[in-house]
Amino acid sequence: MIAIAAVNEKGYIGKGGDLLYSIKEDMRYFASVTREKTLIMGRKTLLSLPGGKGLKGRKNIVLSRSMKKEEAEERGVYLAKDVGEVLSLLTFLGVSEEEAFVIGGGEVYSLLMPYCKTLLLTRVHSFEEGDVSFPEIPADFSLIKGEEKSENGVSFRFDKYVR
Repeated sequence: MIAIAAVNEKGYIGKGGDLLYSIKEDMRYFASVTREKTLIMGRKTLLSLPGGKGLKGRKNIVLSRSMKKEEAEERGVYLAKDVGEVLSLLTFLGVSEEEAFVIGGGEVYSLLMPYCKTLLLTRVHSFEEGDVSFPEIPADFSLIKGEEKSENGVSFRFDKYVR
């Protein structure tokens, strides 16, 4: 699996049910690497997407203990109640680990971090407070790429970590 997120210097990824940052280049990057792939997210992340539905051109899996099957069907997503069901769904759908992207939120990143082999992090050089954090990066990940960028006065870097 691959985790993808925009994370600031304090480790925050979101606030008030939304992303902390809306950086066009980061959004384009997200769209290009996840197109025609499978996304794994929590219920709150799903509800923050346009129309509260899965993203078009992708398979969408929601990991949620509270969502009902009928709601998942209405929102155009597959539903998994736990990590085991996520893994079973990926196998059932024939999705390889290089095609499965974890997109949030904080609890889902934490639950699936042991299964991630790659982290694609947009490191936003900001100290803004948030209410959802990205988990600590395990010591067995190594940074293999980093590219500095800037957009509308916001500095950031695209980093790739591999296990």
